[in-house]
Order: sequence, then C-alpha cells, then structure tokens
Amino acid sequence: MADILILTASFGMGHKSVSNALKEQIEHIDENAEIVIADILEIVNPKVKDFSSKMYYKLTENYPLIYNTIYEIKGNNKNNIIDAAFCNLYYKKFYEYILTENPHAIISTFPLCSCMVSKIKEEYNADINLITVITDVVDSWEWIYDETNIYLVPTIEIKNKLIDKGINEDIIIVSGIPVKKEFLDNEEAPITKERNTILIVLSGIDSIPENLLYELNNNSNFKIKIVAGRNKKLYEELSNCKFSNILIYGYVDNLNQLMDESVFIVTKPGGVTLFEAINKELPLIVLNSNIGQEKGNIEFIRQKKIGIVIDNLKNLQNVLNYYISNHSIINYYYTNIRNVKNTIDYKKFIDSIFPEVI
Repeated sequence: MADILILTASFGMGHKSVSNALKEQIEHIDENAEIVIADILEIVNPKVKDFSSKMYYKLTENYPLIYNTIYEIKGNNKNNIIDAAFCNLYYKKFYEYILTENPHAIISTFPLCSCMVSKIKEEYNADINLITVITDVVDSWEWIYDETNIYLVPTIEIKNKLIDKGINEDIIIVSGIPVKKEFLDNEEAPITKERNTILIVLSGIDSIPENLLYELNNNSNFKIKIVAGRNKKLYEELSNCKFSNILIYGYVDNLNQLMDESVFIVTKPGGVTLFEAINKELPLIVLNSNIGQEKGNIEFIRQKKIGIVIDNLKNLQNVLNYYISNHSIINYYYTNIRNVKNTIDYKKFIDSIFPEVI
C-alpha cells in the first residue's frame, strides 16, 4: 500500500534522480508518508525494461538521428501512437499493480508513465490524482494527457507553451526540475576568492582530450576538479595520470559542496544537472547536443544567458582564457541565474497537493 506512487523508467539517470528528490521532499513534510518509487517497465515486463534501456543508450550514443526521429514523432503529435501502442499491450497488468498499491496519488517522472496512468483512468474510471513532472525544459506532446491533474514544469516559458496547447493554467506549477535537498538548502554563495575551481562532471562523457588535460594542469588561475561518476574505466585512466593541478574523483556524494567552490560547472546539458546548478547559482559550460530533450535545455541556457555552450571539450581552455581576460562577465551570469532561480518554487507543489493525497 502506498500513499504516493512515484513512477519512473530506466532511460538515463535523470528520471530516477527526480523521483528520489520528490520522495525526499515529501518525506521532509511528513516522515510517515508511505512513498513507493517504481520503474514502470519493471512492473509490466522486466525483459522489455532491459531491452529498452540498452536500446536507449545505443540510439542516443550511436544513432542519434534515429532517436531524434522517434522523439519528434512522439513530441510533435498530440496522439502519441508509439506510447499508446505500448499502453494497450500492458495497461491491464499495470492496473493489477495499481489495485495492490492503491495509491492516493501517482507522480509520473517519465512520459510513458503518464500515458499508462491516463489509460487506466480512462478504461476503469479510476479516481487517481496524476501529477506529471516534466524533467527537461520541453513542452513535448508526449508529456500531455487529458487525465493529468497537475503538471510540474521547469520554467515559466514551458508553462506558457502548455497553456498555448490548451492546458488549464490553474493545474500548471512552475517548480523547476526537482533536485535533492542538499541543492535546495543553499545560502547565497557570495562571489569571493574562494570560488576558484572549474568543476568538470563527465557523467555520460566517455573521454577527455589529452591535450586539454595538460592545458588545464598548467592553468594557474583555477583548480581543476574532474568527476568521472560511475565510469570506472575513465576514472582509472585519469587517475593513472600524474597531475599537480587536477583532482580526479569517481562517484561523489558531495557534488553540492564541489559546486559551492566552483566558478563554472562543465557538463552535459541534462535537466537535473541544469537545475542543480541554477539552485547553486553556478554558471554552466555545457557540451552542445543534438539529442531531442537536451536541445531544449541548451536553448534555455542560451536564452537566459546562464552559461556557455561549446561544441567540443577542446574549446574549454579558450573559454577559460576569455573569462580570465573578461572577469566581470561572471557577475552577468550570476545575475541571470538568480533571476531564473527566483521564478521557481520547489515547495509549492507540496502545498498544492499534500492535503488532497495524504
């Protein structure tokens, strides 16, 4: 039995990270709340889960054109025939799971989850609150279903785009993309000499150019910290090099603290990392991407002028040299990030739904 069921799917780490952040935030309000996080593919067919997860990584890494074609079909058409076909196959099995858990509300952090719950509500006239959390800066149709009770969206711009699509503005909350508590409990970090680190997060990045490593190691203006994440092979390769100005980390559980020391974070344009940086008021240097949902995040970074987009890591040293020559520009980025941060309210959604579902 669950008070709240949070549904996710194994396509990248972002959806699971958002699910954990939501669970943490709700438990902070009521430690007795029964919250279950479940992978929808694990529920309906674990074999499909394993296959789909491998296919996702293969397409995004090796065949982005195919991935983007599928993404655009789902995102640009109100009737999402791809997810609908999957739901028609498995909604009965999923309904059995719903009857067992009997949640007061379901929070969806992945489009297919919203599709499946909507199908259940339509077929069985089920009285379930469906809260959909959009986990990138996008307004794709694949997220939008008539049976949704509340949308949590990352930005005011996405709220306005959903309104243009016919969604009632009263059920749209600008929450940002939910992040874990350590990124929320943040006193304004002053711009001081203590911020002297360039933080490079290599999650989803398989290599870093050797010449860049030597250039960074010889950079006397910044300390360099590189987080290889769960990529053990990359961590070992980098750790075997001898550096005087570069610290190498594997998986870390204090990324929030590393952000507090940093002038920039260099990373891929994932939705969760983007909003972790926004809350930490940390300008971004992101690698350009042609992957569907990441393009939305990049467009947002450019529009709001909260960071720099580079086409290749080889360009990083040039960007840092420009910053050294134009040091005042960092104040421009800080101002813009604070403006964005002031438009989001991570806790508003709890105030809106908590009395109804617990």
